[in-house]
Formats: sequence, C-alpha cells, structure tokens
Amino acid sequence: MKIEAVRIQSFKSFDDSGWVELSEHFTILVGQNNAGKSAFLQSFTTTGPFIANPHHSARLPEGAASPESVISFRLKIDGQELLERALHWTSIQVPTTHNVGKEILTRHFTSSHLHVLEMRHGTGNFRMPASPAYGLFDTEQKHILTLDAYIDRNTRNFGQIYMKDVQPPEDRIPSLVADVLARTTFLFNAERYSIGRCPMDGKDRLDPDARNLPYMLLKLNKSHKRIEQFQELVSEVLPSIKRILISAMGQEVEISVQSHGSMREDLAISLNECGTGVAQVLAILYVAVAYPAAQIIIDEPNSFLHPAATRRLLNVLRRFDQHQFLLSTHAPEVIAATRPEKLMLLRWDEEQSQTVITSNSGEDIDHIRTSLSEIGGSLADIFGYDVVVFVEGPTEKACFPLLLTPENRTAINFVAMREASGLTSTKPQALFDIYAKGVASSALLPPVTRFSFDREGRSEPQRADILRASRGAARFLPRPMFENYLLHPAALSALLQRLDGQNDKTAPDAISRWIDAHYAKHTIKDVPNTSAAMCDAAKLLSAMFDELTENRFEYRKVEHGEDLTRWLLDNDPSYLGELVAHIKALLER
Repeated sequence: MKIEAVRIQSFKSFDDSGWVELSEHFTILVGQNNAGKSAFLQSFTTTGPFIANPHHSARLPEGAASPESVISFRLKIDGQELLERALHWTSIQVPTTHNVGKEILTRHFTSSHLHVLEMRHGTGNFRMPASPAYGLFDTEQKHILTLDAYIDRNTRNFGQIYMKDVQPPEDRIPSLVADVLARTTFLFNAERYSIGRCPMDGKDRLDPDARNLPYMLLKLNKSHKRIEQFQELVSEVLPSIKRILISAMGQEVEISVQSHGSMREDLAISLNECGTGVAQVLAILYVAVAYPAAQIIIDEPNSFLHPAATRRLLNVLRRFDQHQFLLSTHAPEVIAATRPEKLMLLRWDEEQSQTVITSNSGEDIDHIRTSLSEIGGSLADIFGYDVVVFVEGPTEKACFPLLLTPENRTAINFVAMREASGLTSTKPQALFDIYAKGVASSALLPPVTRFSFDREGRSEPQRADILRASRGAARFLPRPMFENYLLHPAALSALLQRLDGQNDKTAPDAISRWIDAHYAKHTIKDVPNTSAAMCDAAKLLSAMFDELTENRFEYRKVEHGEDLTRWLLDNDPSYLGELVAHIKALLER
C-alpha cells in the first residue's frame, strides 16, 4: 500500500488542505513552530476512533459552528496485499451484478486499485465516498447485488460464495482497505518512549505507540536473518550499542541494551534507563525490518537524536524502498540526508486563517545547496530564519548579531560570503544570478534576504552596478570596512593592556596620537584618506598591534573585532550608532 495523497478538512490549523500528494518514498515537511506540521502528521492516526478537532477560522462569525473534521486518503493497494489481509477474516461482502458475479473477486484481489477513504469523528472504520462500483463494473446497472464469500484458510482462497439481494448492497472493501492502512501505518512522536518492558500480549503487530515492542522483538527472534539484520542496523545507527537483548521474565518481556564489548550480563542496562531516542530508533528499525511495506511517520527525528545519529538513521532508512516515509523537521541535515522526492513547506496564513502548504518546494536540493555554496552559504544558514543577511566576511558574521536592537523579534542569520570582492568587483551580476536562479526560487528561503558589502576595493561605478543588480537587496557600509568602526582609543587600550599588560604606549591618549600619526600611510584606492574613518583600518590595526606590543601579539580580526564591539556596546554604544543604523536599514522590508 502507498498513500498517494491526503486531504485534511476542518482539523486543527487546517480549513481545507486540498489533496496533498505524497512521495512513494520520502516526503519531508518543513516550517516554523506552530505552522501545522504536527497537526498534519496527527491526521495519520488511523487506529481507534478518530477524535475530531475542528478548525476555528476567523472567517466564520464568532460563535458559529465549525465544519465537521474529515481526513481523506487516496490509497493505492495491490490486490495480493488486500487478499493477504482478507485471509484473516471469516468472510467478505462486496457489491456485484448478475453479469459480473464472482468475477468481482478476481477484479478486487489480483490487481492494483485506487481507493479513497474518509475518516470522520467517532468512527473506528472508514467509509468510501463513492458508489459501490469503484470503477470495477458498469455503474449504469440498475440492480446491484451483494456477493458474500466465505474464506477458506486451508486453501488460502474463497470457499462458498453466495449472491444475495440486499439493499443497499453490503461492502466490506472499505473496512478491509482501512484494516491494511491501520496495520501498516506507524506514527513516532518527538517524545521520550518508555517501552522497555511489556506483557506477553499475543498481538501480531506493533502497537501505534510501540508499547509492545519487547514482545514483537521476541517474536522476531524466530527469524534469525531478520533479527540479525535488526541488530546490525541498531549498531550502525548507534555505534555504542553492541547488542539488543530480549528476555522473557514470567508473563513479561524486557529489552536490555548491551554497550560493553565483553557482553557481560551484569553490564546490560534496561532500555528504559537509556537515553532519549534509543527506544524510537529500535521501534523504527523494527518496523523497517519486520514489515514488507509500511507507512512510517516520524515527527522531528532530530529532536530526539544527535545530528550524527540522525544522519545515520536516515541513511539506513533510505535503503528500504518498500516503505513510505513522512517526516517533519526543522533541521537542514535531515533534508540533506533524505534527499526527499517531495519537500513541503507549511506556514500559517493569517489572511486565510489556516495552514497553507507549498509542495515541491525542494525538487532540486542539490542545486540549492550548490548555489548557496557558491556564495559561501549552506542550507543550515537559511533554514528556519525570517531574514538572512549575507555579509562580507567572518568578522561581520561574528559582530553584526551583537548590534541588533533589543526590540528586534525577527529570526536573523548573518552568513559570511566567500570571496565577495571577487564575485562583485568585475561581474556584480554573477553573485545575484547565483542567488536568484539557484536559491531565490526555493520556498525554503526566508522572505527577506540582504547583502552587506564593504566600500573597500569598489569604485563608485562598481557600487552602482552592485546596487542595480541586487534590486535593492544590497547595502554598503558608510565607511570603507567594519574595522573603521573599531578605531576607538579607549577600547583599543583596554584590549591591548589586557593582552600585553599596562604601559604608557597603550594608554588611550597614546593610542589616539598613534592613530593620528599613522592612518595616512594606509590608504584605499579611490577613497580620499581624509581621516582615520576612511583609511584601511584593517592594515592600520595590524601595524598598531605589531608595533605597540613589539610583535608579541598580532591583530586577529574576528576574535579582537568581537572583543572591541562588546566593549563599545558596554562603554560607549553611541560610537556605533552609524553601524547600528546600517544594520537596521538592512532589515527593513
């Protein structure tokens, strides 16, 4: 079975999602907190009565009744898989006609068909919102009968078959399809699982919350090949685990974890005493190994696993092509590891008063990743932020976040560009072409992206070309470079005396005189060197540290730039006013 599409109507944050198509292998949901990802996944809770949670829309008058919650699935199921489940039943009833007769059984159970099921509040079963024919016989037949077929488990086929005239005709196919869906769909939540011990419950499937995992692993022990595959995969995902031990203790079964190479019995610990995420890994891998085909739904695997373990788990799951995976995540490494066929962006739309979904937003993750790398970025730099500011280098990346005003409530990431001068000095359009063609079309990107450049090394015509090519996304520092804002005698004195001890040469007045005497030596092409604010401040600071410390300390741009910025914010914040205004302008929409 594969879930081809789902439609969510009046459920939690969804008014009507429309039909949302899923991939046959990996579908990934992304979006900010409270965007509706968990609600989307919870709509796949197919076991037990469906508990409605109607959508409350601002479009409805206050106090108006909300529409009924309905979850619809479009399923493709192979006839043989349907027959295997039917063989566990006593009998099956299906609509047919005089002309089709018992041939309807062949049509249902030998080839693949699409079925649409609806799940409504308070019903443990599904229903099909269609006529009894489902396209398997002529719907213009005026008289439809019920075929009642008893199941012979010895011959693994249908035994006695009766035709009866019951109106409306009986149909157990929806229940049979729903049975397959419920038995093969597993939802793993982002929470701590306490499933290390359970009774001998005699069930033949894993419970939805995996609470009977110990018993199911005990049953899996009968298949040496599959239990060994399970053990190997567990160790691959969690290398510290050498063996999973399953022990019968009276009427209970317990899982223990052996992490010591000696395999000493006294060194094994109960699964319930293990760290968060171990139980989920065991349950997920059990389903992957034990089931010929399943729908495996995982809510934020990165929230209960270390990033390296997350990547290893997802790399393992990619080998199981027979399963269908649906994951939600905030982590770019999950997208990179799964390489999903479908990537869906969920966001809350206040105007529509519901969660909206943008599908196929990551058709070419490699292209997006490659494009970002061209400007020194990565998926991790852009994912989950409201604004991304590409800056000239690592010093700005470290210092600009310190200059955000306290009232800022926007999620911002500053990303250091690679060779920004080379990208913009001769062909400024190249940088923005990489962004526009390779990145901007992706729904993964935040709504606002900006670029902050130095004036250093760029003539007035070059700056004009960059501004024109960026279409308003670029800004230039008022001074040639960031270091021009760090030439504060008291701040430099505090830093130098902390590094090299107190002496007359590094007193604030002495540093002020030194700057006045030396800034003219460090010029920038096409920039009038009328003051220290317009000189090559990076070279000036390097020369200052060499001379005043007699080469005992060199100026380290990122480390010392961050130190000086913090000192200025604590002791003379108005000195950085122009720089703060520059950053504020970058963030304006």
